[in-house]
Parts: sequence; structure tokens; C-alpha cells
Amino acid sequence: MSVTLVLTEHSGALSPETLGRYEAVRGQLERAAGTPVATVRYEEVTSLQGAAAVVLSGSFAPWAAHAPSAIDRLADAVRSYDGPVLGICAGMQLQARFAGGTIRHSPGGPELGFSAVEVVEQDGLFESLPAWIDVYQHHGDEIEVLPPQFRVLARSASCEIEAIVDPARRWWGTQFHPEEFDAAHPAGERILRNFFELAGSSG
Repeated sequence: MSVTLVLTEHSGALSPETLGRYEAVRGQLERAAGTPVATVRYEEVTSLQGAAAVVLSGSFAPWAAHAPSAIDRLADAVRSYDGPVLGICAGMQLQARFAGGTIRHSPGGPELGFSAVEVVEQDGLFESLPAWIDVYQHHGDEIEVLPPQFRVLARSASCEIEAIVDPARRWWGTQFHPEEFDAAHPAGERILRNFFELAGSSG
């Protein structure tokens, strides 16, 4: 059984270069999961049942560029899926929206590059990681209102909601990009491995 990576990117922004980036993301997820990862564009999603776990990707395009009807179909599919979900950046923002929350432009402006994030609740997602980690940021929006069923797991000086969990649904999300890791910044890989272990989908 494979993991499904849903590309939340608007189709108009899927240039060959961008598709190459998402293929690299798929490879990082496969490395962390130890199991195949299938990719599907969000406009094409009708059901997610059968996946061992679902990952909602980030998106370079602004929310205004996305078709509301396609986002609504994705919302229905995610809400009806009975397995674990990890939302990354825009993917986490969608999780909040799908549960009744709201998104806003980041008051401090876009954030890009590695920066420090404080883990305020370890949960399983941050198992074996210290209280402060360096992770990659690439976003201009953030969650404004978090639905009450979620708990905040991490925060930073520029963003109060860096990671979340809805334990009843088994939804986890990160505002930062854990798939962007390297030898000097290994926390992201640990977070991905922890998610797939929580999901029971690691090979």
C-alpha cells in the first residue's frame, strides 16, 4: 500500500522546473516512508481511500489562483479519508480551512530559508528532537484562526502556529517544509519519519 502525495499547486504554476521540485519532494517522502509514494494533482482528487497515508504539499501559487470548486472537492475527499494526513505549508493551511479555520497573509511578510522553531508539545511528530530545531520556511500566508480540535505543537518568533495536530482525525501539519532537509539541518527528515511511523506506513 502506497502513500499519496497530493500536489496542492495550481496547474498553471506547474512548470517543468516546479514539477521537478515536486518530484524531488516525492523522493524525499519515499526515503522517509520506505514505501512507494504516488502523486496526484488536487484538481484530480475524487477519493483518497486506500492510501496508507496522505501528504498535502505546499503551493507556490496564491490562494486566489485556485479554483474554489476543486478545493471543495479536495476538502470532501480529505474529510472523508479515514487515514493519517500530513499537511505541509499550504497543505496545513488547507487542513485548518477544511475544519473551519481561516488563513491570512503573514503580518511580517514572506519568510524564506532555514530558521529556528520552538517545539512546545512534542507529540509523536517531534519524537527524539530537541526543544528548538532549524527547519526550512517558504511561505507568505499563515493560519489566522485554528479550529478548537487542533493543538499547536510548535511556534516561532514570526509565526505562532508552526505545527499542529488533530489527534481524533490523525491530522498533523507543519507551516515549515520538513522535506527540505540536509546534513546541517536534519530535523525535517526526523519529522517525516516520525509521521510515517505514527501512520503505520513506514516500510
